Amino acid sequence: MPRAYSTDLRERVLAACERGEGGRARAARRFGVSERTVSGWLRTAREEGRRRAKPPARSRTPVGGQAAALAGLVAEQSDATLAEYADRLAERAGVRRSLAAVCRALKALGLVRKKRRSGPPSRIAPMSPTRGRRGAPIWRGSTPAASSSSTRPGSTPG
Repeated sequence: MPRAYSTDLRERVLAACERGEGGRARAARRFGVSERTVSGWLRTAREEGRRRAKPPARSRTPVGGQAAALAGLVAEQSDATLAEYADRLAERAGVRRSLAAVCRALKALGLVRKKRRSGPPSRIAPMSPTRGRRGAPIWRGSTPAASSSSTRPGSTPG
């Protein structure tokens, strides 16, 4: 998101327009802003009486101020699903939140739900077979015959 224009620039543009030093287009060219920006500033000054930019919005509190309750739920059972956390939060705090709100709150609180691997990765072999490059078609004969007994042809009695 681009930065807001300075208050000084906004004030100079508004003052030039109010003194009648040309129209919006001329003021826009003179100060290096778009005509739409000048129009918006003039409208805001006329309708709201505000000559400065709006202050930045404050960040919302996680789950409506029930962060401590959510942190307690995670401390009790760290392997619950988002739906379980949302249900328990509704029971405990009387606040019903969406799964997305619970997920954002957990992230904002720095609480990680995923379990970390306890040891180093396997040095013997990869844990999962690679499938080739992403998006490539998977051909029927691409699985090695020794990887599964169901893919090998059966022996014929002789």
